[in-house]
Amino acid sequence: MIKDLFEIAGDRKPQLIQGTILYTIASLFEAAPYIFLYLILDGLFAETLDLKRAVWLFSTLGICILLQGIFLYWANRQIYITSFRLIGDLRLQLGNHIRKLPMGFFNNRQIGDLNGLVSNDMTKIESIPSWVYPKIVSAIATSIFIALFLLAIDWRLTLATLAGVPLALFIYVKGQKLLQQLTEIEKRAVVEANSRIIEYIQGIAVIKAFNQTGAKFNKLENALNDYKEANLGLSTKLVVPAMVFAGVLDLGFVLIIFVGTYLLFDGELTVSTLLLFLVVALRFYAPLYSLFEFSALTRMMNAALGRVREVLNTPPLTEPDLPSEELQKFDIEFERVSFAYEETPVLQDLSFHVPEKTITALVGASGSGKTTITNLIARFWDTTAGEIFIGGVNIKHLPTDRLLSNISMVFQNVYLFNDTILNNIKFGKADASFEAAVEAAKAAQCHEFIIQLPQGYNTIVGEGGATLSGGEKQRIAIARAILKDAPIVLLDEATASVDPENEILLQQAINSLVESKTLIIIAHQLATITKAQQILVIDDGRIVQRGKHEELVADSNGKYHQLWASRQKARSWKLAQPDLSTIKN
Repeated sequence: MIKDLFEIAGDRKPQLIQGTILYTIASLFEAAPYIFLYLILDGLFAETLDLKRAVWLFSTLGICILLQGIFLYWANRQIYITSFRLIGDLRLQLGNHIRKLPMGFFNNRQIGDLNGLVSNDMTKIESIPSWVYPKIVSAIATSIFIALFLLAIDWRLTLATLAGVPLALFIYVKGQKLLQQLTEIEKRAVVEANSRIIEYIQGIAVIKAFNQTGAKFNKLENALNDYKEANLGLSTKLVVPAMVFAGVLDLGFVLIIFVGTYLLFDGELTVSTLLLFLVVALRFYAPLYSLFEFSALTRMMNAALGRVREVLNTPPLTEPDLPSEELQKFDIEFERVSFAYEETPVLQDLSFHVPEKTITALVGASGSGKTTITNLIARFWDTTAGEIFIGGVNIKHLPTDRLLSNISMVFQNVYLFNDTILNNIKFGKADASFEAAVEAAKAAQCHEFIIQLPQGYNTIVGEGGATLSGGEKQRIAIARAILKDAPIVLLDEATASVDPENEILLQQAINSLVESKTLIIIAHQLATITKAQQILVIDDGRIVQRGKHEELVADSNGKYHQLWASRQKARSWKLAQPDLSTIKN
């Protein structure tokens, strides 16, 4: 843990070392009074302690206590300030790193795991530098100084005092192995419980609809039971090792009494020395007891730190080392692009060109790779092979922030933040005026329903836009893209949730973007993309056809013709009339 702590300290390592030194000095002054206690006891039993010497000894003892307080205050102040700044730096580093990771990182993790990482794990780590680490330093330093002091007085009783320490350390190490296993079980249980709780809340409509609420939702019940058992195991299975650890240390105190009594009767030891060992030995063992008490907390904190470091060690998308040139054009070109997700091929040897300020539509069956193409343009992932160019510049040579500043995206599954409608529309352009936001909303055909809401544009939409319908969320997302006014617009089934009466108006809004934008649209409703300058038909990660609507639909053997025919047939679908003759009275 200490090694990991200094590794994450970064530029704050000197302040952490300074705090460690101050705690060590404070521990020295904490042990020093026992020297004067010995001198006082020795003088009392030998009847050599006069008033002048007593005043000097008590004064010096008081000075040691005062210096201990001063150095302890100084150490606490140094460590606390450094710790909270260190943790603040780590939080910012973690957040900054996560945003640079490819989307595959998020797909491979449960939402409960990510939630635990940025909240629970970071909270546990906070206590390491500010509280646990100082306690460990003080405990070890105080015990060492006391042991050295006792060794200077009588080596035989010192050995008796230390007799149980090696065996206690052995038990401590064995206990740590058990604790590590229990901690890993507890963490897995926490992640699973968090994930199932979030899943339960997000899917409550489906759960209610299928009458799976409460204990009937077995996944949640089992996860919570596992979490309970993991916490009980963490609390109960360490009781025996902790008791044995404390018992072995107490064995040293028994040996002090036995050896001290023997030496006292043999005339080789004074009463004052034996009394001192009996008093100081308790102080020697106290920090060691606390080490085992801290072990469970330390292990959990160390596990949390390990998980954070694992994320920080995950390679982010590379950023260019040299300043890149400003984009002058916004055409898009794929040059023999392939992409595989966890060794599963998704795109294979794609090459195409999207001219600037034109519409290119991507069509194909679900899972053919259409959305992956738009994600690669935005560099949510990097290509496995091949290159992508915008305006003749390889997107890998553009800083991610600059690349995304030139792209607006409307996702199939729209996410709105728990904020006002106005702020959601202004999300990509926070400095936009209210009037500009309203104009964008009008262009996206959502102004009318917004002004009918209780607070209009200041209405809070709830987390994920929960208070709005799918079509309303889709239109606000399009307004957000219009307001951002980026030269490249990527629409992933942007009209999927729009009411039929608004579809034509939205198409007009989308068409207005083309006047000055490079537009790539993914569409299942082929009627919406008949005017596209270029249609790419994707099948199993490859481009199997390309051209305009009239050309593609005329090819009766082509994939596009099959899709068009299927869509036309689906539009004429009607609910079947039930056969009433089969219904029994």
